[in-house]
Amino acid sequence: MIEATIDLDALTRNIRRVVERISPAALMAVVKADAYGHGALPVAQTAVAEGVTWLGVLDAQTGLQLRQEGISRDVRMFAWLFSPEEEYASLIDADIDLGISHLHQLERVATARVSRSARLHLKIDTGLHRNGSTPEHWPALVTRALELQAAGHVEVYGVWTHIGEASETEDSLAIARFDTAIRVAEALGADIRVRHLAASAAGYARADARFDLVRTGAFLYGIAPGDAVGPAEIGIEPVMTLTSRVTRVTTDGPRMRAVIAGGWLDGIPANAGGLVNVAIAGRRHSVTSVTATETECDTQGNPVQVGDVVTFFGSGVSGEEDLQQWADALGTIGEEIVVRIPRLVPRRYTRS
Repeated sequence: MIEATIDLDALTRNIRRVVERISPAALMAVVKADAYGHGALPVAQTAVAEGVTWLGVLDAQTGLQLRQEGISRDVRMFAWLFSPEEEYASLIDADIDLGISHLHQLERVATARVSRSARLHLKIDTGLHRNGSTPEHWPALVTRALELQAAGHVEVYGVWTHIGEASETEDSLAIARFDTAIRVAEALGADIRVRHLAASAAGYARADARFDLVRTGAFLYGIAPGDAVGPAEIGIEPVMTLTSRVTRVTTDGPRMRAVIAGGWLDGIPANAGGLVNVAIAGRRHSVTSVTATETECDTQGNPVQVGDVVTFFGSGVSGEEDLQQWADALGTIGEEIVVRIPRLVPRRYTRS
């Protein structure tokens, strides 16, 4: 009975708002983790229909699957999470750009048996310490990449990094380090065609962080950054609505409780009891407990019947809390909740 409804119209509107906000930088729509649980292929197709020409796929499997499912080579894909023994040939053959951080990755790319050169984005660590070359090793990485380019094995196409989005001061330092790394690469002879640093929050807030591309994930799905900033404050809409139905109504002395299909096996946080609410017939009811397959809520004296639709979280049109309210109450982030909803939970895609 539990089901996730994905509003592709809301996704489209979010894409348009982000594109308008970050222009003239281009949007890279990030579809990692099965598009944050929303479904990588429908999200990618929607983004491409809106003119998006870059997809951030994170890993080889996602990129290759999207190519097999029909995302054409006119759409650039960018992958950056690789195992130490990654076989890069299939990625290169599928025309997927590679985010490279270390010399050992470069050497494996160079020895891949392919008929075309690999297109590389070299990563500099600007302080987050999420992979990337250190500034001390950066000249060696760039120099070796240029040697391999001269030999026809690779194309040094871009420079990129992750930014921490921890504070304005730290982000300013990261941007300055990124600028320095680009100047070093160019001084060594690199012709850098694309530069990208920012994700959703930095791309939204800071023009100086946008460069040529902004890798936007959460904001496309209506997932806000939190800390009292919800989707409405930044002009985006929740895309996913999670619903189920009441399977039985129980009594515990004077209290009545509704039992709902769906528990922590379906992605409902196990610690949700006493922290979040669900909506039934336009009214909010406090969740009291979550088991593996069921969620229970206090009916608070309101009439509830077996078969009633229950909305866990969504856009608010049925009186429910949004994902950000759930995340704030549970002490987490919205992404953490939606990516844990397993693929076995049906996704229903809607348009007006």
